[in-house]
Amino acid sequence: MQSITKTYLTGIIFRTINQTIQVRRASQKNYLHYLNYPTARQEEILDFIQSMPYFDEQLKKFLMGKLNETTIIISQNWETAFIVKCKLWAHSHDWLHKDTIFSIGFYPEYISRRKESLTLPY
Repeated sequence: MQSITKTYLTGIIFRTINQTIQVRRASQKNYLHYLNYPTARQEEILDFIQSMPYFDEQLKKFLMGKLNETTIIISQNWETAFIVKCKLWAHSHDWLHKDTIFSIGFYPEYISRRKESLTLPY
């Protein structure tokens, strides 16, 4: 068990989406806006978190700094599940090729909690 911050987890997300961010940008309407940025920007990280179908709402709120908690205690298994779910979404067709914020509004198809959603570990 280890105590971690949202910064630690968003760092994992940052490293994960940087592997595919250029593919996502190429399929977006605002691609030219990002030409000078070699890595994911803050708004892209937030977009990733908000659209993630594998995180429950409490975990999303923690990652976006909307909860009072500043740290959580996680197990190695939880961290592994977090990384796997980030990779699944970062390489998914929906993340890479759908402009979810503009085409379907504020993520209505992703907001409902899926049974495999990762929750905060407490």
